Amino acid sequence: MGSATVIREIRKPEPIPNYVVGERSSETTVVIPSGATGDQIAQILFDAGVVKSARAFFAAATANPQSQGIQPGTYMINTKIPGSEAVLQLLDRDRRSLVLLIKEGERTYEIGESLTQLKFKPREIEVFLNQRVDLPGFGAQRAEGFLFPATYNLTPNENLSQIGRKLLSKFETVVTELDFQAKAQNLGLSPYQALIIASITQSEGFNENDFRKIARVIFNRLEIGMPLQMDSTVLYALKERRIAVTNKDIGIASAYNTYNRKGLPPTPISNPGKAALEATLNPASGSWLYFVTVEPGVTRFTASYKEFLTFKREFQRNLKAGKFGGDS
Repeated sequence: MGSATVIREIRKPEPIPNYVVGERSSETTVVIPSGATGDQIAQILFDAGVVKSARAFFAAATANPQSQGIQPGTYMINTKIPGSEAVLQLLDRDRRSLVLLIKEGERTYEIGESLTQLKFKPREIEVFLNQRVDLPGFGAQRAEGFLFPATYNLTPNENLSQIGRKLLSKFETVVTELDFQAKAQNLGLSPYQALIIASITQSEGFNENDFRKIARVIFNRLEIGMPLQMDSTVLYALKERRIAVTNKDIGIASAYNTYNRKGLPPTPISNPGKAALEATLNPASGSWLYFVTVEPGVTRFTASYKEFLTFKREFQRNLKAGKFGGDS
């Protein structure tokens, strides 16, 4: 029987597409979500143009035991780098941003709680939040109202003074875009008074679509010398967040109690976002003096006290029925 020769093709593994040292380009922002796997991180970096292939990062991460220490977060990383360098940059704490999220309507002390989570010391946070803000046109004021709501990416080396400048810079950018100071003066208000109204509008509104009407109610009450009677100002004084106030609440002795004091409270009661600032400058036309959020997303406005009482009863029914969740 004759013999046969079997020739097997020996295939070399295909090289992994990878950038070489020296090809690095500009930096880009990369977000690594919590719980991301190695495969997912590799794909994120490839999609962002950081590595030439997902395999380049995955192979480098597998070869480097320290890659297990890569943390979720926002990073500034060079594009067009080898997979091994991508691993090293993700392990570099100086490239990882910390995130400070300020929501529309947050109060200054609540922002302080967020800063505590970022490992700043309570005493330095207290000093930071109690510093006077002195912006042109607004005068030297408390920080409340000026810490603009946004998502801020911070580096581990940033101190509170640098963070404060970042927040105020954002505020100045937005009020400049809105021509806030000039438009406030056209309404017969100082810029700071307009900021106070915006903070109340923000705190009272469940829906941005209602902001202009809420601002109009505030203006209408101020024009006729009627107390604002805003629950949000009383709750600010109490440092509480609830849907409604009680008779006991509205009897407190506080400059922020707009039930028994006429005019505006002495300072903003929250840090308003752009929509509330804009609504204050452009209040809706109407004769409303009252409004009630009868259920989440539904706010009714009226100039009639009798109708207002009807709305209040509707609110009480819905509150009792649990439509506002666990809040009371």
